[in-house]
Amino acid sequence: MREYGGTLSDQLVDPSGRTPTFDGAAWVSQDGNFWWNGTGWQPIVRPQRRPWGVIAIAVAIIAVAAFVIHSVPRQIIDTNTYGASSAVIDGPTQIEFDYRSQDSCGDLRFIYTFYNAEGIKLGDVPDPAGRSVNGGQLYHFTVALLQAIDPAATRFTATPNCGS
Repeated sequence: MREYGGTLSDQLVDPSGRTPTFDGAAWVSQDGNFWWNGTGWQPIVRPQRRPWGVIAIAVAIIAVAAFVIHSVPRQIIDTNTYGASSAVIDGPTQIEFDYRSQDSCGDLRFIYTFYNAEGIKLGDVPDPAGRSVNGGQLYHFTVALLQAIDPAATRFTATPNCGS
């Protein structure tokens, strides 16, 4: 029977065929590229250099994009109020209001609904004439109605109806 002889360092051979060295934590090949894990040689993974060129290009692109976004003014959110607003009853047959439509219309007519101070509906009055409007543009309309407005009316709504 053969007896064990020599040290582990005498029996180990690194992948390059040379004797490894013990660095205090593991056996390391003489070229420093492998370490012994107890069953086989494993490559030593070294941290890679940071790609400073790629990082600099990315920072430059972000800086240019931020400059363009900041320096080119444009409205991202549409803050316009669409529909009828600033509605006022001027007299027994006259009303006025502002109107902005999202879409253009060649024959826009309104249904005017009148309410009293308690919010009770008093009646509807159809628009006597059609109008042409462009989408997104603000218009001020003063309308002379063909029938008298109920004297109890304190406010009204204008419901649009596009004929074409």
